[in-house]
Amino acid sequence: MKKTLFGKLANGEEIYEYTLKNDFAKITFINFGAAIVSFEAFGKDIVGGYDNLEDYLQDDSHQGAVIGRVANRIANATFTMDGKTFFLPKNDGENCLHGGNGFDRRMWSVDEYTCDKIRFSYKSADGEEGFPANLKVTVTYTLSNSALIIEYTAIPDAKTPIALTNHSYFNLNGLGDTILNHKVQIFADRYTEVDSTLIPNGNHPAVDGTVFDLRLPKDIGQAVDGSFDGYDHNFILSPTAFKTFKDKELGLAATVTAEELKLSVYTDQPGIQFYIGNFLGGRPDFKGNIKRIRHGAFCLETQTEPNCINHGIGFYEKGDVYTHTTVYEVGKI
Repeated sequence: MKKTLFGKLANGEEIYEYTLKNDFAKITFINFGAAIVSFEAFGKDIVGGYDNLEDYLQDDSHQGAVIGRVANRIANATFTMDGKTFFLPKNDGENCLHGGNGFDRRMWSVDEYTCDKIRFSYKSADGEEGFPANLKVTVTYTLSNSALIIEYTAIPDAKTPIALTNHSYFNLNGLGDTILNHKVQIFADRYTEVDSTLIPNGNHPAVDGTVFDLRLPKDIGQAVDGSFDGYDHNFILSPTAFKTFKDKELGLAATVTAEELKLSVYTDQPGIQFYIGNFLGGRPDFKGNIKRIRHGAFCLETQTEPNCINHGIGFYEKGDVYTHTTVYEVGKI
């Protein structure tokens, strides 16, 4: 267990860095965005993050943070619930992305901190970023051998949409080069087709014969050419393997392998957003003055589906308990 001062917000609130460590991995977090700052597995840091709080305040890519109240894109930055229209921030063209100025930009409390577990909590107020109802959110990170188990819980005091995820950026060779030579496998028979603004168009085609057929391992860069800019798409999961973590059976959603390491993602969610840093670049630099570059990292964000709340999915009544579990397990090849 280790806790160190990471920085101070303009209002004087202190942000701390917390460390979980065992013989296989060392992971650090901050209570700004409940973000993962680093994930060292078998001696290699495989997650993007920043050296100081100022860089997190400038960040435009949600590095390592918890995303909410609703992850991914919401069309036209609006949704209707029980006949009433709610208006959200437009921060992705005409759409709302990752809850606007969402949970990744908030100060979280630390409710529990042990050598292998940390639990963050946040109270989202009624009307925050346009979303209705007060919402109590907890996110528990547990380090078990070389696996990071993430457990989300959220309880509203009135009806509201909820869809949370984590937005860590991975590079299994360490940040600094592209991930186009990583091999990815996603256990999905179908994907969510989107329009030019990355909003689902209602179609869920089979992956057969498309660049979205990742059921067998494929180099990430194999499909990225002049006709296809890169993945930023939801895959509809059809796992064939399962594993038990903390007495909960989760499906194997995806694996990614590089030179020495393999990342396996398990979840109880129906979808996963595979994003390969198509818009990653600019400043601030990653830890250690490593430049952010296009295709310099990938994300595997477990979720329901983009714009799900405009299709009636993801609403919770007063007192309902939203839960979501995802595991990022790292192994040596």
